[in-house]
Amino acid sequence: MTGPTRLGIAPTGSRSRLHHRTGHLTVRVMNQDADGARVGLIATQALLLSGDDVRIEVDVAPGAWLDVVEATGTVAYEGDTPSSWTVDATVGDGAILTWAGKPFVVSDEIATHRGTRIRLHGTGRALMQEKIVLGRAGQLGGDLSMSLEASDDTGPLQVECLDLGQEARQMPGVLGNLRSMDTVTAWGWTPEPTGEPEAGTTGPGETYFPLDRSGAALRWMGIGRFRDQLCDATFAAWHEEAMRDYRLRHATQHLRHARGETRPAAHAVADMAGRPHGRYRWHSPTDRREGAVTPSAS
Repeated sequence: MTGPTRLGIAPTGSRSRLHHRTGHLTVRVMNQDADGARVGLIATQALLLSGDDVRIEVDVAPGAWLDVVEATGTVAYEGDTPSSWTVDATVGDGAILTWAGKPFVVSDEIATHRGTRIRLHGTGRALMQEKIVLGRAGQLGGDLSMSLEASDDTGPLQVECLDLGQEARQMPGVLGNLRSMDTVTAWGWTPEPTGEPEAGTTGPGETYFPLDRSGAALRWMGIGRFRDQLCDATFAAWHEEAMRDYRLRHATQHLRHARGETRPAAHAVADMAGRPHGRYRWHSPTDRREGAVTPSAS
């Protein structure tokens, strides 16, 4: 039995410390600095075969960054025994995890489960893109179930369970004849989509979901190949925004440490961004889009 693929990253003074253990997948470092790394996940064997239980465990230490790239898509092949793909990730305070997924294809005559669990601590953030395809060429696709649990120190951020079995997805309001789904989800902050989602009725379309607390999701559903114009661009924009904020916070911490400062970090961030001191409150969603803010007393 193949064990889980384990991946951990921690910042150091010179080069980040990366630990990994090979399971069904192995890790290849693409880029690395003192605080984190960009890595590729490569299958060590054909995936997913009937009965495979692929588990990926990720730990991003406080203050670190980790960018995960799936090198290729994954096909859940037909078989009598169900298969599964599970990601279990912990993101520390001030850390960030970004994950660019490739298509996950569900063949005919297979039952497979895809699960994701994300735990954020402190000001940790995570960003993930998942692409689902029901059926290979000329197929309708087997039975797929999906589960997502994202939480922070306060409690649940997002809990989602999807039954995309052959019978369930034909029910009104599920998928119907649609076969592809692309989802970009952010936790730890609430970014806006890069364009205007075009919600479908009975056909392809996109929907933007701001979470009740800290997070947002953009989902496209369509027929066949991924033809949406928004999800990939949104993932790239949210990734850039998250890393820009991470670099700014990290540089601010180093600057305050070098100066021996004990004042609130928000003041130092304001200095670096060229803003006046004070906490900022958004008045309304409209003000937020237009960038209108009002400083309040510190």
